[in-house]
Amino acid sequence: MLGAHAGGSICRLMNKLSVYEFKRRALSVFFPNICPFCGRVIDARDYYCEPCEGLLPLINGELPPPENVSRLYACCWYSGIARAAVHMLKFKCLIYPADAFGLMMSRVLQNVSADALVPVPSGFLSIEKRGFSPAEEIAERVSMRLNIPILNALTADFDKVEQKTLTRKSRILNARKCFHLAEDVEVTGKRLLIIDDVTTTGSTLSALAEILLNAGAADVSAAVFAQVPGSIKRPEEPKRYKPKRK
Repeated sequence: MLGAHAGGSICRLMNKLSVYEFKRRALSVFFPNICPFCGRVIDARDYYCEPCEGLLPLINGELPPPENVSRLYACCWYSGIARAAVHMLKFKCLIYPADAFGLMMSRVLQNVSADALVPVPSGFLSIEKRGFSPAEEIAERVSMRLNIPILNALTADFDKVEQKTLTRKSRILNARKCFHLAEDVEVTGKRLLIIDDVTTTGSTLSALAEILLNAGAADVSAAVFAQVPGSIKRPEEPKRYKPKRK
């Protein structure tokens, strides 16, 4: 039986999800609900259309995780209509694909245990341009469905360079330089799950996991909506994480 505190937390999250669903359906009266994968108008209760569900390049099972990350989960390969939907969110600054991504990621993560979700932070300039942080929007929707709180444990530099413009080696150096542990955040002993929209080489996930592990996290896994095909390589001899000496 759930304790009073746990039961209350679940009720609050269920209420939050119910309010979110109600607002989403109410808004569809004025702004038709659109499938993020093909652009068709869909029912207010749906997140994407049935034909698109059969066309998505789904991933079955876990992927080889990058260094410092214990497990990596992803819904789709970054190709076809999945890639187009990510572009809608990231480059056309449309927030509704996050609804579908959050639902699909929640299904993939339904049996995963974590103490908190840690969204990959966006730089200030990116947020100013889009009006939102893609990873945070997805994390909010996953949090509502899985009853896992969000912990904004990381920050990004004001003018963070976007990883997509860099080579594999430069991605690693850039990720280590531009992300930092947020002030007054306690992660010691926590099992953390990093949330992002898409990953390519895994450099960002690896760098963020290193920061969190150095701060005392017990375990860091990661989940993304899409993985770029063929871009993550499993190390020949997986390295055991060694905390830095202070």
